Amino acid sequence: MSSSNDAVFLRRNNQIQDAIDSQNMKQALQLIEKRMKKGENTQFLKATWKANVLFNHADEAHKKKGIAETLELCNVDPPISDLDSLDILHRTLRNMDDHTELRSAIWERAAKAKPQDHALQMRWFKFGYDAGDWKSAQKNFPRERKYYFWAIFLCYLVSDDAASSDVDRKLFGTLAYRFAQKAVSEVPSNPTELLSPPRAIQTAEELLLVIRILETQGHFAEIVQLLNSENVGLSSRIVNNDRTFILYKISALGLAELWEEGHSYAKSLLAVSEDEAERSTLHERDDWKYWNLLIVAVRHLDKVPGLLSDTQQHIEKFMEFIPKSRNAHIALMDTVLTGFKRGERTEDDLFVVCQRYFDQHKHKLYAFKDLRGVLETRDDALIHRVAQHCMDSVEGKPDDAIPLINAYKLHYCDRISGNKNASKSSIETLVRNCLYFYDAFTLLAKTQDPKKESQPDTASTMESRPTDDFCIIAAMALLQPIPVGQTSEKVNNTALIRAAGILERLLIDSPHNYEAVLMLIRIYLLLGAGSIALRWFGKLSVKQMQYESVAHNLFTRFATIHPHPAPPIEGAEYKDFDAQVAFIAALDFYRNANVTIKNSLIKGLDDGNYVGLDDTIELRRRIGDSICRRMWALDLRRIQRIRKGNHLVLHEDIVQDTSPAQDRRKYDGFMNLERCDRSPFEHRLRAGPIPGENWLASARLTDRLFSVLESIGSQKPVVLKLELPQIDKLSLSQTGDDHTDAERDATKIHVELLKVAMFMAGSKAHTSTEIETALGEVENWLKAKREDLALGDTKKTSLIMRTTIKFTQGTPGAPTWEYFHAIWTLVETLKALWNIFDLDSRKALKTAKLPAEQIERLNTLVREVFEDVRSNTRSLKQSLVESATLSTLIDMVKCGDATDEYEKPLQDVLEKVMDESALELFCGELRESWEEAFDGVLAARL
Repeated sequence: MSSSNDAVFLRRNNQIQDAIDSQNMKQALQLIEKRMKKGENTQFLKATWKANVLFNHADEAHKKKGIAETLELCNVDPPISDLDSLDILHRTLRNMDDHTELRSAIWERAAKAKPQDHALQMRWFKFGYDAGDWKSAQKNFPRERKYYFWAIFLCYLVSDDAASSDVDRKLFGTLAYRFAQKAVSEVPSNPTELLSPPRAIQTAEELLLVIRILETQGHFAEIVQLLNSENVGLSSRIVNNDRTFILYKISALGLAELWEEGHSYAKSLLAVSEDEAERSTLHERDDWKYWNLLIVAVRHLDKVPGLLSDTQQHIEKFMEFIPKSRNAHIALMDTVLTGFKRGERTEDDLFVVCQRYFDQHKHKLYAFKDLRGVLETRDDALIHRVAQHCMDSVEGKPDDAIPLINAYKLHYCDRISGNKNASKSSIETLVRNCLYFYDAFTLLAKTQDPKKESQPDTASTMESRPTDDFCIIAAMALLQPIPVGQTSEKVNNTALIRAAGILERLLIDSPHNYEAVLMLIRIYLLLGAGSIALRWFGKLSVKQMQYESVAHNLFTRFATIHPHPAPPIEGAEYKDFDAQVAFIAALDFYRNANVTIKNSLIKGLDDGNYVGLDDTIELRRRIGDSICRRMWALDLRRIQRIRKGNHLVLHEDIVQDTSPAQDRRKYDGFMNLERCDRSPFEHRLRAGPIPGENWLASARLTDRLFSVLESIGSQKPVVLKLELPQIDKLSLSQTGDDHTDAERDATKIHVELLKVAMFMAGSKAHTSTEIETALGEVENWLKAKREDLALGDTKKTSLIMRTTIKFTQGTPGAPTWEYFHAIWTLVETLKALWNIFDLDSRKALKTAKLPAEQIERLNTLVREVFEDVRSNTRSLKQSLVESATLSTLIDMVKCGDATDEYEKPLQDVLEKVMDESALELFCGELRESWEEAFDGVLAARL
């Protein structure tokens, strides 16, 4: 009988669930009320079915009734306590605004009603923990040992959470601190006492949690005391001289500014023992963090007599036993530099230790970076002296590649980057020498490896070869700002083409050279060859967190440089030739990472890996607030709009997130040989300023404009309360201007268009007169665009002349990224206007009508501007066909501009290094990429 009743109950529930799944809320409500009339008036039925179904009903009256019934159920006495009802009630509240505290309250009331229900306690904890609601999660734990440390950890999370109030941060920070102190104090000091109180620290992970709490609250001196103590110190049973804790002590000594103790401790770690067995561990102790504490302590202890000399002698003794220690040599140079600044050492002393370093480490590629770090604040004379010594020491030894590379890097830093008036001749000499050595060493390698010589087309599977740096240095030397040595970051377009040719030649031999590929991607972007840039980006095989740190090198503004798909590449993935697919892959990473992290949180607690778990939670926070995630979502929707007129509804929550973004973009993948007082080399290869918070604000505004227009068209309700950002606040970011001219120009118009769109949706924020004024601004803007795009008899427009490459003096020949960026940004605005015209013309839509005559004029102007875009593109494409012949591009790579006065020796070396057929292929592909980009513009429709 019971089994029969269960089957009937399940069948009735399934009927309701089927109605909900098919969005037939009316039928679901009828089935629920029918059961309730028959006396089945359980909490589960009321909470799970009726209130939830009413809330999800499309009818506004039913929805309000659902909210009221849900809130009533939250306050019922006795409280709802069965898990199924609580789950549905929690889910309903999660979809209601401003009820976060109530969500926690229903679980708290249920837990108090059933204090022995372990499953209920853990479900409450899991909901709060998974949602990042640390305050709610920490409120209730079973009275077991591991849950005590869970509570400490949750108190710490509340205190460290930016979303917590100041009162909560202070309160829970104090609780975490006191609990941590209590856990430490209960550890027995006698190591023979194996049994300790239940709430005492018993594992290294628990001690790491205590250190993390102290570290976050700035109690660095206490960390030192902790690790010096008998019960939990470095020599205790729990720590057992684990290197992790030694590094924590090193860090805490520096942060606590305990310089005397820090110097003594670092010195003891780096001491050369008389005991042979202990001396054998010297290599293990050769850690830069130890050395860094030693030299930083010396800098601060400037009043201690004899300390500098004593430290220098200590380093010298260490180097007697490990003469090739990189860390010891850097520490010695830094110590002598400190003495030089105090007047205790001379410039000759500093030169001698730099000379000694180079002689010992010139066979390592890191030598240049180390020397530049020491010399960065010194005057030009010393840098020149060291660079000259390095060059002199490698002359006459052309068979030793790495010392030559280091010498030429220093030569570049000294003579090119450090010279504001570096001559064209000195630049070309450097380029010529580097290419000569690259060719010589490549030939030597093939001679020594007959197998490779017999199979010249077999690509190397190595990441890179040291001699590759010769080609990269040569390309960098060509890419000097215009004019050379000035603060301008713009690079000559001819130099970009020549550098691309050199790097393409390098990648024939070393197709996996990361620095060369990254540099080439940026160069192709600047040249407007988006399809080739996308293809090379595919070769980087970007995965996981690289979408956060590396992908920006291609993705920044790519949506307005090459939004259309390129021709398919045989054997390649879609993301290698279609930007939309590449952006989707990036956003998939963020979604999958969030799910993976969420699933791992409880396991981390069960394992007691608190510090690792804290880092994981911080990673989730970083991913959630990532500026890259928001940029990729905004630009994916931009690509969709440019292609089809409207974006998909996906990623709405990401693009409209206005909380502060975290910037984790990295630029260290690029080689940088510039002086430390100059901008890094990578700055020259940027497609416009780096987008920041204000770029996000203007991109959100544009996205919002299209969303409002889409809602009007589909007759969905529009949120009418909308604060428009002020234009003067959009023009500057935290670190300077983060908009291009085209973006700034478009944003001003999008503000006006958003006013119009909101007016059409029924907003009363702007009067009809104000809307006419806004449309007048748009009309003036369109007229200005017509002038900018006006083709005269010379087939030269203002836009073309400032955004193209000239193969002959004054004659536009090929586009740059700036041309496509300006065009596609303009096309997006024209599409928004076209949507407004379309909506205004629909009689079935109940929208506020716009001034007919004004709209008619704007309609005509939009058509004319769009046709001007096509005319400009056709004209430029024709100019490309006429002027950018294969021979023209080949000559440009070998010789530079037609008006360029070049040295014949450089041309001779280029002709020798460059494979003629490969050079023709490079120039042909570059032309095809430009033509394909033009075709993408010509295929666009309003």
